[in-house]
Amino acid sequence: MPVNYLNLYVFAIFGGLAATVGGIMVCYSGMSETSYLVYRGMEITTYYLDKNRHDLYVNGMVYSITFGIAFLLLLAVIVIPSPEQIQKRLAVSPFTGGNSTPGITAPAGETLVEEETPAADDESLEIELEPDVESFEVDEEEEEESAQSSGPEEEDSDVVYGTGRITDQAHRSFIISSPDSAVKFLLRKELDGRPLKSSQDEIYNGWQERGLSRGKLRKHFLKIMEWDNVPELEVSEIYNQVKDKVYEISHS
Repeated sequence: MPVNYLNLYVFAIFGGLAATVGGIMVCYSGMSETSYLVYRGMEITTYYLDKNRHDLYVNGMVYSITFGIAFLLLLAVIVIPSPEQIQKRLAVSPFTGGNSTPGITAPAGETLVEEETPAADDESLEIELEPDVESFEVDEEEEEESAQSSGPEEEDSDVVYGTGRITDQAHRSFIISSPDSAVKFLLRKELDGRPLKSSQDEIYNGWQERGLSRGKLRKHFLKIMEWDNVPELEVSEIYNQVKDKVYEISHS
């Protein structure tokens, strides 16, 4: 039969408190029964009906109070966590971004090997592109080829609604017409900084197969926004700046 240690712990707490309070009350009642006070002017004289029993009750009162203080100190040591325990709980808690996965246990006789994960940098707002991103250097020949092929197939090369090959000019049009999707595709994050959903990954992979390049998209972002590099800001802040710039271009 499994033992519920929480119930035992709660029972011990309330049992200790009840024993302390009960002992104090019994001893105080016994002291009152074995003695009485007589007031003589400004002086108080104590008379004992049974001195031996009275002394026993006094000792019992001292022991009960001592036990109560010791019990409270022990309870404080158990309940109040140390700084090391607090750090360990924060590291294990899933709500603080810990690397532990609750509910996963290793089979008997085997040990669970934890994969090494790189420590998070203090600059949590730093924007990191995926390692397999295409080169940002775009050859002039590729630009000329995309410019030549962007004439009659302009509608078919549209990133969102087209089905044909995405041209270099379509990259710029994609930023103007859908700045939110362009920012998310470039940074591979939601506007609130969370990772992309699996459904969006499938859509973006389809765009990449049609020729949408993060390198070319970044090139047009830098030209439109007049940036030297993508700023290290939150995704939502980058989107707000791009949206304002697109609004100026559309109404100029």
